[in-house]
Amino acid sequence: MRLPIESIGHKIRTIRKERGFTLEVMANKTGLSKGLLSQVERGISQPSLDSLWKITKALESSIIHFFEDIDQKQVHVTRKEKRRQMIFPESTGTYSLLSTGGSGKLGMLEVRLQPGQMAADRFVQAEGEECFVVIQGRVTARFHDEEHELEAGDSISFDCSKPHTIENTGDGEAVLIWSMTPSQF
Repeated sequence: MRLPIESIGHKIRTIRKERGFTLEVMANKTGLSKGLLSQVERGISQPSLDSLWKITKALESSIIHFFEDIDQKQVHVTRKEKRRQMIFPESTGTYSLLSTGGSGKLGMLEVRLQPGQMAADRFVQAEGEECFVVIQGRVTARFHDEEHELEAGDSISFDCSKPHTIENTGDGEAVLIWSMTPSQF
């Protein structure tokens, strides 16, 4: 991952000027050349961790300051053949993780249920939401006192704290795309 060098450079220049330091003073304090310091400040050159450490020490600033407010957008691609398969107790069917898992905020699964197979969520969370759309087939979503018949194209969303089961009540395979927040995987 490349550092957002323009943002870091701008912060370095701002603090340097606030302290009243010239590039020459910074070069003497850090042991780095004025040319390199100028390139870092203009976002032309990415400083090594060692150089950045020297700069932050010379500015009497925290290295963390230079990374605050930086957008941490990341793109994760999961190839079909690389999807992780999951097994849930008391559930049948095939579960493929579509999202990254781990620390992600959104969990997404592809759920495939053969006729009569059932997804039973026994991992009830205190807060959050779940939603799925039926891509193919027919399922029945059951909550304590509610039952909903869903066909291809239908979707349903609900609070994660509601225990539920989803059963394939059709004649062929049912395919669901299921999302939840926060991710449980």
